[in-house]
Amino acid sequence: MNWREVARRAEGLQTVDSFAKALGLTRRTAVFYLHKLREGGFVETTRGKRGKRLYAISPLRLRPVGGKGFIDVINAVSPLQVRQPMVRRTGGREPTPEEAFIQALESRDFTLILASLALFRHMTRWALLGRLARERGLERQAGALYEVARRSLRVRRMDGRTARALAQAKGKLAYVIPPLRSRDFSDIERAWRVRIPFNKNDLERLNA
Repeated sequence: MNWREVARRAEGLQTVDSFAKALGLTRRTAVFYLHKLREGGFVETTRGKRGKRLYAISPLRLRPVGGKGFIDVINAVSPLQVRQPMVRRTGGREPTPEEAFIQALESRDFTLILASLALFRHMTRWALLGRLARERGLERQAGALYEVARRSLRVRRMDGRTARALAQAKGKLAYVIPPLRSRDFSDIERAWRVRIPFNKNDLERLNA
């Protein structure tokens, strides 16, 4: 079984039931597939509202087997901590800040994306961020959230080439988390043609 291809077909934030529906599986088989994907490092498990188990799935390795995952990387730098289940980790390459940010953005999870803005303080590989965003059609979302982070956090300066590439990405009006939009960052929304889910009071949680 090509588990990377399975991860590509079901990419995103899933429950067991939505994962089973996406692949046309029984629930029992879906649980087995998720187990194999987790073993391969293509799944990170977290908890949603009321403790519901959610699975962030990506063909990019979210968690090298036994190593740190993208949520670990976010929690290491963000004052806003993201809950995740206890996972045994013994080694392996951890995701870069750029990779962790894109994985958070793909999750469409409010708290996870908000916490991931702290990663902009540690990014240096802007070309990597641009490439990952382009591969997933998230260029304008990534650029808009960088501008939001600059309003409240001391972040590293993005190189001009990457900034221009993100800003010039074509496409219709996009959302970070549909249907949420901002009251406080409407200028950024207009400039980037992206609806932003955060307001100024949300960003205060990153300066705790």
